[in-house]
Amino acid sequence: MLSLPQDICVADYFLRHLKPTRAIAMAVFDVLRKDSKNMMFWLRGEDIKSVDVVFDGMQQAYDAEDVHMYEIMRNDELVGEIGFTRVVNKNKSVYIDYWLAPDVRGHALIDMFLPIMERLVFENLKMNKIVLGIDAANTASRRVAERNGYVLDGVLRGDVAWHDGTFHDNCEYSKLKTDWLKGNKNA
Repeated sequence: MLSLPQDICVADYFLRHLKPTRAIAMAVFDVLRKDSKNMMFWLRGEDIKSVDVVFDGMQQAYDAEDVHMYEIMRNDELVGEIGFTRVVNKNKSVYIDYWLAPDVRGHALIDMFLPIMERLVFENLKMNKIVLGIDAANTASRRVAERNGYVLDGVLRGDVAWHDGTFHDNCEYSKLKTDWLKGNKNA
């Protein structure tokens, strides 16, 4: 398991290390069910049909050595997740994924959480690079990456296969530690 803080307070939100429970799986499943069209970007085409599928996926992620996700909580309600989904020690890089429930989108929350994740990656984990893999059609997430100083390294055509048999382009954005140091006077 990565050596990172379990809980982080940010304004009116609380980031809590995701530990798989049926209650959290149900909360995630409810968001997925209510907003399945938009959540497909985050799910990368996975077919989520039950709370058990969500719980099993959460358990696998929790057990993985290179995954550390945080629940984004507001007033004891799950409104999203953000965290590390893959750590590549050989290349000193970390992949960050996130999603938000529909009612909290458009309020620059990820802009508030990304700097926290960046500090954890570059200071705690001593990594060199953060990668954001974003579906090419997900213009909102692409704007988040660009607003936060991530550079589009390229578009991987047909890189992600969805459960319906379609293939989607994946944009890979990155931020190097040197970029982060230049942009952060407090680093």
